[in-house]
Amino acid sequence: MSQINDLNTDVKNNSGREKQPKRQSDKRARSLRIFSVGSVAVLCAMLLVVNLLFDSLVGEKLTWDFTNTKINSIGSVSKGILSKMSKDVEIVGLFELTKDNESKYQYVVPVLQDYAKNSNGHITVKYVDPTKYPSIMTELDPNKTSNPAAGSFVVKCGDKVKVINYMDCFTFDPQYLAAGQYVPTSNNVEYTFTGAISTVTSDSQSKIYFSSNHSEASHVQLDTMLTNSGFEVADLSTVELAAIPDDCSLLIINNPQIDLSKTDIPLIASYMEKGGNLVVITDFTSSQLTYGNLNEVLHSMNLNMTNTRICENDQSFRMNATNGYLSYAISAGTFANLTNGSSLVLSSARGLATFDNPKSYIKTEAMVTTSGSAVLENNGDPTNVGVPGTQNAAMYSVSTGGKQTSELVVLGTTSFTSDDFISTYTIDNPNTQFFKQVIQKLIGETNTTQVKVKDFPNFTLKSNPSASVQTFWSLTLVAFVPLTFLIIGIVIYNRRKNK
Repeated sequence: MSQINDLNTDVKNNSGREKQPKRQSDKRARSLRIFSVGSVAVLCAMLLVVNLLFDSLVGEKLTWDFTNTKINSIGSVSKGILSKMSKDVEIVGLFELTKDNESKYQYVVPVLQDYAKNSNGHITVKYVDPTKYPSIMTELDPNKTSNPAAGSFVVKCGDKVKVINYMDCFTFDPQYLAAGQYVPTSNNVEYTFTGAISTVTSDSQSKIYFSSNHSEASHVQLDTMLTNSGFEVADLSTVELAAIPDDCSLLIINNPQIDLSKTDIPLIASYMEKGGNLVVITDFTSSQLTYGNLNEVLHSMNLNMTNTRICENDQSFRMNATNGYLSYAISAGTFANLTNGSSLVLSSARGLATFDNPKSYIKTEAMVTTSGSAVLENNGDPTNVGVPGTQNAAMYSVSTGGKQTSELVVLGTTSFTSDDFISTYTIDNPNTQFFKQVIQKLIGETNTTQVKVKDFPNFTLKSNPSASVQTFWSLTLVAFVPLTFLIIGIVIYNRRKNK
């Protein structure tokens, strides 16, 4: 009996000795788990604190624009202009910069930050809600001449103010716009703000007038381009006008649907006699629209607008095979180098010609021409055409016979200037850039703000991979990768199991 008791005692003692190390192991594992979880928590807290401090101290200095079009930053041209600035400019966004508004103005806010960052302290940016602080409107526009609205941006230098509406920073597809849908085709944020900064810091500014009382075409896109190039733009009615204003550097008659009046003829002639610059824009959309009085003004500069429509017969100059009314053209003469070799686009172009006024002090030349196979359709009739040859879609005339030299440019197509064309092809298209440089050449100013408009980031694949490449990656991702991880897992499990 005592042997049995001794045996039980030994068993109990052995059992006790076997369980003791297990309890110690569990305690050690628990401690390690607590230490590991605590270490991870402390590390996360440290990383969060360091990240917040780092972001608040140097976050803006260490940001990069990784978009393929650099849509969130300014380019070298803008940086060059900022580096030469000697005046202080204030940019005010008339809204509160909440998270929602920062998202709404996502294409503007980071760009403005980059302006401030690269301006050597000359540009400051702030955001003020005019509903909470209505005095900001009087502060920015004390004379009530600019009339900024909530949600817009004000660029201010001294007494000069330029208001930028958010929608003016983009070009929209005209087809969708007609249906009330805003589908942007290009981003003009940097283009617009750099132009505004150049305008308000400029010591002098040329003024361009658009005649407004002959049912002229709208010029919203042209206004954007010209003001961003440093020009001041205004409409001018010639009704009961005694003289063209003395501050007029250039007068533009933009595709009038009504001919000039008889009183307009001596008014514009007097302006040209004093060395004025004139641009006339027409096209051929109706044989009933003739310009007897406007042509009388052009005749004094030895140019004539015909009642013909240009039809291009050279297939290599056509934009489609069916008709030649939408075609390519080339620049010529004094303005030949303004396109950098790019073709220009003609749409429903009116034929232009030299008039029978051969004065020695007047020189005329072609600016934009067709191929040698183009014809002129009399009154727009395809069955009544002239002899094939090079036709003039734009012409230039300069006269030294007045008190000062005067210059005239006549465009026989609106594809250089129309809102629809610029909205479709953007402000950066060769036609619009050509027109811009023509204007600068007439006024005698050089282009200092050749900021390119930007496309929106495109996340689509440029090309699809071949079928064999697609098969390889499909098998790799669907079969090989999971199988590899499965084999590694089995090997590790077996090794740990056998220890």
